[in-house]
Amino acid sequence: MLFSLVIAMLASGWLGCCARYAVNFETAKETEVPARPWDLNTVWSVLVLGAAAALVVPLFLSIANNNIMTDILAAQSFSSVASKVLIVAGFCVLAGATAPNFIESLAQKALNLAKKNESKIEKVNEKADSNLELISEQIEAGDQGVPGAKIQAVKPPADLPPMSADEKQVVASLNNMAYRRRTITGISKETGMSKERVRELLAALAQAGHVTQLKSSRTGVVLYELAM
Repeated sequence: MLFSLVIAMLASGWLGCCARYAVNFETAKETEVPARPWDLNTVWSVLVLGAAAALVVPLFLSIANNNIMTDILAAQSFSSVASKVLIVAGFCVLAGATAPNFIESLAQKALNLAKKNESKIEKVNEKADSNLELISEQIEAGDQGVPGAKIQAVKPPADLPPMSADEKQVVASLNNMAYRRRTITGISKETGMSKERVRELLAALAQAGHVTQLKSSRTGVVLYELAM
């Protein structure tokens, strides 16, 4: 089935490309612009452009969420999907007739789709990382009752060094008795500041010696706590 379908697609693509050259040839008769002669170079262009356009039709159908190719390849006999094969052949004829524009347009759509998918994957990964950080906070909080575990020290406001309003929010989040250690995601959710801003403030506080950075031995997530 696959071999027959590919042959039908190639033949249709070549037919469409030949039709385009034939139309251009007929149109040239009515103008002063000379038509391109049907020489070896023209035949080669028809073969290459027609085949290329036909073979990217499955990609076009896939982008359009059309399952016609899957239905054809899954069929037991050619006759049962003859009408669908004719539809694909029609697409190939159109693709061959507009080969350069069709291929260029489809390439752009494919690149745009790839970028959208990449963006979705990044968002999924970012959400997964955020969830892992929140889980790590809960694990650390649960470990406060384990014998020998280091408990988060709560510092009175009078013991805290002078700092900006944003830094005070971050320190207050780290000073939360409900948690043993905090993550950037947890602090961001509690303070309403962006992760980028929280990360920047934590780096400044760590450099000043007010915050200690370490990694969870269970999840590998970066955790923060007030320096003793």
